[in-house]
Amino acid sequence: MNREKMTQITLNIPDEELTFFMKLIEKFNYETVINDFSVSDEMKNLLDERRLTSKVENFVPWNEAKKQFSFKTEK
Repeated sequence: MNREKMTQITLNIPDEELTFFMKLIEKFNYETVINDFSVSDEMKNLLDERRLTSKVENFVPWNEAKKQFSFKTEK
């Protein structure tokens, strides 16, 4: 992976503008970063088990999967 200098930007998007914003950024090459993320051993084991029992023909490419996400904000 090319490690060029990057700038990270955090935005607060009003709920009513989120759909428009997500459609807009889909046109750009962006990377999702999760900073505070940890997985318990129990969750790792569950994920490993699911990987072993999953069928390759049921896999969904990441670019398609992320289109299925809906983002909600806490009120």
